[in-house]
Amino acid sequence: MREVSERPADAWDALLGGIGAGSEPLTGYYHVNFAVALPAALADAVALPAGTVVKLRAPIPHAPQFNLRIWPEGDLLQAIEGRVDGAPRVLARRPGFTVHSFAAGRPLAAAGGAVPFARLGALWRQTAAVPRAALPPLPPAWPADGDCPGFAAALLGFAETEIRGRNGRPFLDLFATLGIPDDAFARLRERAGTVGHRPFVLLHTDVHRGNLIAGPGGALALIDWELALFGDPVYEIATHLSRMGYRTAAERRTAHRAWHAAAGRLAGHRGALAFYRDLEAVQSLYTDVIRGMHTLLCAPDSPSAARAVAVRTHAVLHAARTAAGLTRVPSLERTAAICRDWLRSPTPPTAGPAHRPPHPATDDARSAA
Repeated sequence: MREVSERPADAWDALLGGIGAGSEPLTGYYHVNFAVALPAALADAVALPAGTVVKLRAPIPHAPQFNLRIWPEGDLLQAIEGRVDGAPRVLARRPGFTVHSFAAGRPLAAAGGAVPFARLGALWRQTAAVPRAALPPLPPAWPADGDCPGFAAALLGFAETEIRGRNGRPFLDLFATLGIPDDAFARLRERAGTVGHRPFVLLHTDVHRGNLIAGPGGALALIDWELALFGDPVYEIATHLSRMGYRTAAERRTAHRAWHAAAGRLAGHRGALAFYRDLEAVQSLYTDVIRGMHTLLCAPDSPSAARAVAVRTHAVLHAARTAAGLTRVPSLERTAAICRDWLRSPTPPTAGPAHRPPHPATDDARSAA
């Protein structure tokens, strides 16, 4: 890989600094991204034609973390370059931002049409085939290869400590009023030891319509790798089914078959899939309630925002009702009233970066991370 970060360093900084005040970023929960055309000097330095559009990717300072991550995205992208179709190339790393190649095409979220399951399966196959030796070093306490119960425990530990704990602490009274029991994650922990044992593989963990780019000639690229993990292959299809927004059971079955063909025969995967789907539902319950209330804190007088948050909160309560152990799900009207009453409480938390929504998919959903 030909990565340029020092020729000259200030030229990349000037590229970011030269973005006009009227430029609209592609904003996600964790990054602000700008699509910028390369000037001739920098284009030559990275062996690209002048005017090639690249993505300047800057992390949002102090953004609350709702997803486990184990590697710097740039390190992982270096490891998979040339191994996974369309994976972004890191062109430069600067203090405070990186520069990635920009995948040609449109995200499936904007392009519409049928999901190209054969090409999706090929991306899963390529991802899982990246050898362990090529990947960046794992965290010291990461579970051993094949220890799927340990992998599940790591996911749960993050969810309990960071999502419900650090990020959810100001909302504990709201969770209780919505009927979310205190032991939602503890119920899942009781099942973590039953997921079986399978060899670990590289996982993207965020394969959804915003991160799948439909390119020229039917090409399909997978972007935004910052949430990649090394773990149980079943977790890949669980996150995909939870986030892809399939409308029919037939689509879900076709996606499962495409993944299964790529992953090969995996003992006990159906029980593990049910566990990870339940974990996704409970994690989404907490995450979406927190993010929704931050949205309302930023727009307390917006009827449309209040309605959207109530609808989303009601939906995630319903989706997680069994996994989280809810005895009942409040009606949509009651959910809206609970959110409204909480917002009017004497000391709601201050709005922060957690409220930032992804940029509308119709413009460019590639910035969702």
